[in-house]
Amino acid sequence: MANGGSDNKIKIKTTVNTHTHGIYLLHAVDEIKKVTGMQSQKVKNILRRMFSKGKKRKYKFIELENSDFYAFIINNVKQLKMDFKSVTSQMGGVQLSFKLEPKISDFSIPEMELYKYSEVKQCQLMRMNAYREYTNEFITDKTRSKPERLFERYCERNNNVEWVYKNGDTGQQYLSVVYTDAFLKQWLFYPDYIVHLKDGTDWIIETKGGEVSGHSKNIDMQIGNKFNAFKLYAEKYNLHWGFVRDIDEELFINNTEYVEDMSDYRWKPLSSEL
Repeated sequence: MANGGSDNKIKIKTTVNTHTHGIYLLHAVDEIKKVTGMQSQKVKNILRRMFSKGKKRKYKFIELENSDFYAFIINNVKQLKMDFKSVTSQMGGVQLSFKLEPKISDFSIPEMELYKYSEVKQCQLMRMNAYREYTNEFITDKTRSKPERLFERYCERNNNVEWVYKNGDTGQQYLSVVYTDAFLKQWLFYPDYIVHLKDGTDWIIETKGGEVSGHSKNIDMQIGNKFNAFKLYAEKYNLHWGFVRDIDEELFINNTEYVEDMSDYRWKPLSSEL
């Protein structure tokens, strides 16, 4: 049965067939697997433990017959992904030790780099960048987030900065830090910038969405886990570091204890540190 509304959406009711819809269930499980890092079978077992009818009733939210279980998972995969993301973002404190012994390798800034760029009305050379011929064409709203654009322009105006390097987002050639989620799964995150000051001091900076009218623009649910792992990493190697976010075009830094609310005293003006 189908009907068309003013929003041009079509609703279709289909009887679940566990054979023909098995591929849809596998796809849903694989989508959830991506945010948990667990094997598909383990994800499926957890879903059945929570939502499928069975002898074990502990941790069960609802008890669905098999066909209803298929329909529930397939139709709610987007929300389930968000729920699993929220669960894995909870800080269990495991990342506060180096018991997992992540692999350590040397890092050096690549001699050459490829960055996305877009046309601008007036091209200007960014003198403080680590690479020659790096211009404002690389820091438009099409190539950089707002806090990234604000931070690069801040460094360009800062007389203490000798150069700034924009780190990559993935790949062995870039600087990365290991963190763990609530499931003890190891992940990598890539800090956004390395800044070298004229006095020889180096800073590693991660930028995140700030606040607008009291509402957070941060969309990274793992920010707390990343912050704690980054803090330990910086302490271990005696590095200057911080998470940087924006309010009203101004940048603030935190390198003590993560809090989402930027009105908290732990978010200090960037100019007080860097």
